[in-house]
Amino acid sequence: MLVIVLVITLVASSSAFAQTDITDLSTTSQLAELEPYITTTKDGGIFRQELDYPAAIKAGFSPDILDLASEMVAFQNEYAMLVETNNKVDDISNFSPESSRFPRLSNFILEMKNKESAPKSQNSITADPPACGNWDHPVPNYTPSRVPFSGYSNPGQTLINWGFHKTAGYGCGHDPFVTCDNDYTRGRSYTGDYGTCSSPRFRDQGIVSSTSSFNIQYGEPNPEILSYLWPYWNWGVYVKYWHDTY
Repeated sequence: MLVIVLVITLVASSSAFAQTDITDLSTTSQLAELEPYITTTKDGGIFRQELDYPAAIKAGFSPDILDLASEMVAFQNEYAMLVETNNKVDDISNFSPESSRFPRLSNFILEMKNKESAPKSQNSITADPPACGNWDHPVPNYTPSRVPFSGYSNPGQTLINWGFHKTAGYGCGHDPFVTCDNDYTRGRSYTGDYGTCSSPRFRDQGIVSSTSSFNIQYGEPNPEILSYLWPYWNWGVYVKYWHDTY
């Protein structure tokens, strides 16, 4: 009898989230549930996403969530197009949506940046945290410290010898096809409280600070977002949020 009760309890527990009404979930969790309705392609080398709005409406998603998701898709598409057509753009953390064109996304980003000081909602349910982090569960939820190194005759070459490469131009506001001068990236995995996020979705950042010194910041979401597969469909906007916040 004890075994039967235990099995029933486990089944009920594992299916509780699946039976939850979509609108009871946190905004982050509702957006995550949209994954099956987002198509991501690279047609002719150009990153492109599309949201199947009609199918998502039929599945029970609210127009408010879908309008926000539509703006996220449009914003990520625009950023990718600017980079891939060789326009000079800021890195994703500085590339902000215009409030007149992306009002819902602008408000969402502002709310997420301010959420630590806001009262926690008791009326929404969050999904299990993804290993790479999301707005409900940032990874890491702090600014990694920078470790200084000095006494090197060629700091840039030292970083390259240690497995770094010059950061892509769009990662530091340069011409997308010209690498950054003093900014270096080493793609990596990241293991945190929620599991391991696979490489190179995170990075170590090396910054050359003088002719003989540099520093390394270990473990942050990789802003070279067009060079690897995303863990989920709105990763580009999340990376912007993380770098804006931490």
